[in-house]
Amino acid sequence: MSRPPRVADFVFDDENVDKMWEHGIRQEQVRQVLDNRPAIVVNRKGRRGLYMIIGRDNGGACITVPIEPTADVLVWRPITAWPCKESEEARLR
Repeated sequence: MSRPPRVADFVFDDENVDKMWEHGIRQEQVRQVLDNRPAIVVNRKGRRGLYMIIGRDNGGACITVPIEPTADVLVWRPITAWPCKESEEARLR
């Protein structure tokens, strides 16, 4: 299996911001996940995002963010984001 990608930044648009908001997650929280040593894991087969980023915002909340690539290899697009499920949070430990 190949190494997980390096994610330096996210690109947001109305669609993914709205989807995150449906789960009570703000764009700022998703950006904060990158600053707090997240885990980047392969997403389940058949899912839209090849990878998921699992990490904490600055307030300590665990957030899962499925991502898809953009034209820039260091910038990824969040598809949505939600509060971590127990199994996802366990992957941070």
